[in-house]
Amino acid sequence: MVSSVRASHSIHQSSTMESKFMIFCVFALLFAEINGITLDLIHPDSPLNPFRHPSQSRFGYIRQAFRNSQSRAAYINHRINGDFSTKFETAVKPAGGGYVMKYSIGTPPVETYGIADTGSDITWTQCKPCKTCFNQSLPIFDPKKSRSYKMVPCDSSTCTSFASLGCDADDICRYQVAYGDQSSTVGEVAMETLRLGNTSFKSVVFGCGFENGGTFSGDSSGIVGLGGDVTSIISQLDRQIGGKFVYCLSPDANSTSRISFGPDAVVKGAKAVSTPLIKKPKPANFYWLNLERITVGGKSLTVKSPASEISGRREGGVKQTKVEGNVIIDSGTTLTLLPYDLYNFTYSAVRDAIPATPVTDSQNIFPLCYKSADKLVFPRIVAHFTGADVELSPKGTFVEVEEGLLCLTVISQVRIGSDVAIFGNLSGIDYIVGYDLVAGTVTFKPADCSKF
Repeated sequence: MVSSVRASHSIHQSSTMESKFMIFCVFALLFAEINGITLDLIHPDSPLNPFRHPSQSRFGYIRQAFRNSQSRAAYINHRINGDFSTKFETAVKPAGGGYVMKYSIGTPPVETYGIADTGSDITWTQCKPCKTCFNQSLPIFDPKKSRSYKMVPCDSSTCTSFASLGCDADDICRYQVAYGDQSSTVGEVAMETLRLGNTSFKSVVFGCGFENGGTFSGDSSGIVGLGGDVTSIISQLDRQIGGKFVYCLSPDANSTSRISFGPDAVVKGAKAVSTPLIKKPKPANFYWLNLERITVGGKSLTVKSPASEISGRREGGVKQTKVEGNVIIDSGTTLTLLPYDLYNFTYSAVRDAIPATPVTDSQNIFPLCYKSADKLVFPRIVAHFTGADVELSPKGTFVEVEEGLLCLTVISQVRIGSDVAIFGNLSGIDYIVGYDLVAGTVTFKPADCSKF
């Protein structure tokens, strides 16, 4: 009898170990999808997000994100049209719907947070002594307590590249980033040790902000600049990370998304599709793609844009001969914004494809909404980029903006006549999105980002 019990226990124990091993293998395979220096990204509405105001409702962030996406689009349009002044508003705000990245600076390292933003270049954080700073519960970085902090010399090329204000009377290299709605950061350009995960990088140039304010609110810290210009950490760390980074954004506020940097941070395998990454000289921080066509259900519309073609393929990327971008992929913009004509087509096609009757948003913010109680079947919306067909994330295309109300998160550009589209982060959730600046590609692969 005892032998039988022992045998039964042994079998049960073996079965439990096999189950745990299988679960481990599944998660190991999932994590293998994203390689390199990997960090967590926190959902804008997550309770773990230090930028989220405690009193904010679960629908507050998406409504604020609508307004901030429009503001950011206005700012981007003015930048594209050559107006580099600071009079125009952008949505680089803590409540703007951006995913938040945790990193450390200094020696010893001080933990801080910033919005991971592919549309911004300068990485900055609040610093002591603050002349004017917005409130934050996180410790403010004190450069005097760091052994690795160095001010950038005024006569250096680094100061010339980074400083927007030049040098003051005290020979301090100064920067300014202003967002047009009275939100701004002003401080000194400095070099410091940056720690991403368990990896440290020395002499990374960043902005140490001593005068910060305006509409920044809550427990803000700053911005992590992932843009394409020389001032971003992607460009600064090019030798170490090889111009490669990958992220996977989950729509679930209670799950953790991921971002990875390094030569191994690549997207590959079945269902991965790549499109050329177009670099434009001014402004150089935006990542441009070429959108050729958009399909909604069975209807399709060709986008009016410069002719483009792919003449062949080469290892590591797509060989492009003539591609001029007309859409910006931007992790800092929440919603997707389309030029007026393209939006009208999308709006009408979606409305025609859904048999239910649209209802009015109680706050008159979102143009196309439906009751979630209706048995809704949403049409597939596919963005046909050069060489890559990407279905807009179903979970991000229609989002609940209040109890029982689902609204389309593709909206019209605020500037009439603008022919630039912005591919926001809601359209790319549940995709592994990989940037390879050496091969000149952006690659998409569908995935359940909540499992990474």
